[in-house]
Amino acid sequence: MLNYKLRLYPTKEQELVLEQALDGCRWVYNYFLSIPPMSEYDMNYALTELKEEHPWLYNYHSKMLQMVSKQVAAARKTVKGRLSYRKNDDFNAFTYNQSGFRIENDGLHLSKIGSIKIVLHRQPVNIKQVTVCRKNGKWYAIVGCEILRKRYSTIVYHRPVGIDVGIAKFAHDSDNHVVENPQFLTKMLRPVKRAHRRVSRRQVGSNNHRKAKHMLARLYERINNKRRDFLHKTSAYYCSHYDLIFLERLRVANLTRNHKLARKILDASWSTFKVMLQYKANRVAEVEPAYSSIECSCCGHPVPKSLAVRTHRCNSCGLVIDRDYNSAMNHLQNGLKLLRLPVERREVTPVEIARQSRKQEAHGFIRA
Repeated sequence: MLNYKLRLYPTKEQELVLEQALDGCRWVYNYFLSIPPMSEYDMNYALTELKEEHPWLYNYHSKMLQMVSKQVAAARKTVKGRLSYRKNDDFNAFTYNQSGFRIENDGLHLSKIGSIKIVLHRQPVNIKQVTVCRKNGKWYAIVGCEILRKRYSTIVYHRPVGIDVGIAKFAHDSDNHVVENPQFLTKMLRPVKRAHRRVSRRQVGSNNHRKAKHMLARLYERINNKRRDFLHKTSAYYCSHYDLIFLERLRVANLTRNHKLARKILDASWSTFKVMLQYKANRVAEVEPAYSSIECSCCGHPVPKSLAVRTHRCNSCGLVIDRDYNSAMNHLQNGLKLLRLPVERREVTPVEIARQSRKQEAHGFIRA
């Protein structure tokens, strides 16, 4: 099941009808919360009696209202305690399931709503359901398609790569390719703080407070769009150039306990990057990151170093490379061992040996 997010461009009249559909679904949602709990089947049966009491519900498609009962039943299973009623800004989506929709001629036709202009960046096939959602004044259609993927019996491992992710550099792979960290939230931190202050200074419930919240949401949306665009392009690069990708198994929830680095860690979105690689790449495997920055990728000799030291210098084999590059090489070698594939230790080039000898001589001259 794949979901495609497509942009909708309703007219003023259609936008009013969509908002009325949201209000109708929200009313049904709050009604089911106000009565004693019942099963999804009983709620669907109660909808028929509810329509007789409130004939205006006939203006909405039956599947749309049945999905509201499914939503209430799922919420009661997952949420412990009393559910809260939905306000106008808290209910922003409704779903057509199995019937009541079709896409034709760059238009999304919804039963009892009409045909809405839609931008098709790809042609969806075998559509099972359509969810219309409102976000920051924009309308989108989440189209769920049932697509059968081909399963290959053999996977080619001709081009493996190990990737080390970080904060200073977003990624450094075993081919010594560096991807800089754009840090979208850090660069936009001053406008974000200013927008938060503007919201806090407005009176709650006023039009100015609503406008300030909308401006803040648009700002976060812009940052999120830039970040996802960067992650999609970076993941597409690795998936198109390599057959097997090794990532370090990071516990992001534990790493964010460090409040000095939590914002930058979450801004990097390593987990989202891993998810994108998993559904795009031929195969993705995770390796344990323990001692990956300490062990030498050439000889395996441990070289303890603090986090501030960014260069790996091995006194055993004379290897001098970047710290993240050494970690990426270790991820590649550990991943190949994990899959029981042939592993070859990295050879030290004469240039690197000469560079190490020159640095040792320079340090000795300074100490003298």
